[in-house]
Order: sequence, then structure tokens, then C-alpha cells
Amino acid sequence: MAEADVRAQIYDVLVAVDNIGVVHDYERWSADWSAYLDLFKTSIDGQDVIRGWTITCQSFPQEYVQFGGSIQRSYTYKVRGYVALKDSEASEKTAIALTEDVVEALDGDSTLHDDSGDTRFNTGPADLSIFEPRLFGSVLCHYAEITLVIEENV
Repeated sequence: MAEADVRAQIYDVLVAVDNIGVVHDYERWSADWSAYLDLFKTSIDGQDVIRGWTITCQSFPQEYVQFGGSIQRSYTYKVRGYVALKDSEASEKTAIALTEDVVEALDGDSTLHDDSGDTRFNTGPADLSIFEPRLFGSVLCHYAEITLVIEENV
């Protein structure tokens, strides 16, 4: 199975999470901050807010399986989340709850643990690597970075 198929499965898992906001299946960029922020805006209770997620493949090292003759590839993905920070609304609680929902969805999805056909996937639990406030363009946001490793025999 190609990397694009693995990424598409991760995307499908993320878009099924309630109230997640905008999901992009790759890192988005723009030299225009306003245009960039628009890529992550969603309407919550009638107001536009920053709430978005991206998926990127950071690496996929390979090694030969000792007695099988096949190759084991380990895809390392970074799932990054951005949730507008609003202290008066205790937005940290909302942001960490959404992040936990994403982690649980990634851990619980059977398509990421597929064992059919010629391809076998194993994935460890998703890890929240970073959760901290960061400037996102000109908007202060809660930033979450989840690491997900998926192994495939090719």
C-alpha cells in the first residue's frame, strides 16, 4: 500500500471526530498570513475561529525482515492541531479534550490496524508529543503535535 493510502486512512479517521474543525491531509503554507489563517477557520457557535489539523509524513525508514525476504517500512506521521486560545473561555480544556479525542480515534480505528491481503499494518498508540501555546500567524493558539507510527510489510 502506498504512503498516500495510509495518509488517506488517517485523514478519514480525523474528519470523523466531532467538532475537530478543518482537516488538511498535508501541511498548508501561504506567504499571505490572512489567506493562511483562512485555511484553518471554522464556525463555532456562529463565530469564525481557528480550529484545524494537518497530517504530514515525517519519515519512513525501511529494513529487511530477517527470514521473510520482505521489507518492513515504518511510517512516522505528525498530526498537528491548532485551536484558538481564549483564556476567558478556558479554551485549554477544549483543546486538550479535542486532542484526546483525536488520539483515541487514531488508537481505535481498525483500518490503521488492517491485516488483509498482501499488506499488514501495525500501529502503536498515538503519542501526544507537544501541547503548548504558540503563535499561529498572528493568533495565539493551543498547539498539539501527535506522533503516529504505522508499520507495513511491503
